[in-house]
Amino acid sequence: MQIRISGHGSLVIRAGIMATCLLMAACATTTGSGQGPRPIPEGQGRLIIEAGGIRQLNYYIVDQDTDEEIFSDHPRTAGSSPIGYESGSRSTNLVQDLPPGLYTVVVLTDIEDFVRVRDVEVVMGEERYATPQVGRFMLRLFTDPGIVQIPTPFLITDYNMRTVLGRGMTSTEVRHFIVPAGRTYKVRMENSPTGRDEILEVEVRFGGITQIEIDARTPAGEQQGGGDASP
Repeated sequence: MQIRISGHGSLVIRAGIMATCLLMAACATTTGSGQGPRPIPEGQGRLIIEAGGIRQLNYYIVDQDTDEEIFSDHPRTAGSSPIGYESGSRSTNLVQDLPPGLYTVVVLTDIEDFVRVRDVEVVMGEERYATPQVGRFMLRLFTDPGIVQIPTPFLITDYNMRTVLGRGMTSTEVRHFIVPAGRTYKVRMENSPTGRDEILEVEVRFGGITQIEIDARTPAGEQQGGGDASP
């Protein structure tokens, strides 16, 4: 069956069809070569680092036969904002093509500690996975409306508070700190906006984001009220 539209209508239809074709071609290009997995280069294998939803890590790879560092990438700063890194708008750095061999992956966290995955075998033409046990936590600070939040430093320690493992700073942005998973840490904020020395436990698990909070808002009963004086 043919549908004929005379006059300017045919131009509109043809223009619409051409625009649709161009859009489909652009989408095919984007989802294919732009976002799809690239072919594994000849003579190499693919190492994929599975980090529980984290798209960017600071890490390096060591050839276990030669003890030589063959790859290194450090795109993150401590306590980076997850926007872009974890939303998918920035490409991941956790996929690397390497010659066949036995490797160690060393992940540098946001504290003075690292996570090592040994004996990762890369096979020619195949995908192999390494799963470093890392997790994330975030600290949220709540203040009264109209109060400008001043960045406040805090310490990250082991559970017994014997060793300072790292330092952080509060922010009005959402910030994730990447640390070794499967542990419970302490976060200590001296001279906090609450007027107290705040000490919080934070248990970090692989694949999760642990959220801890410090509430420096004035309790409702202590807020200045404008009510009538009682007789």
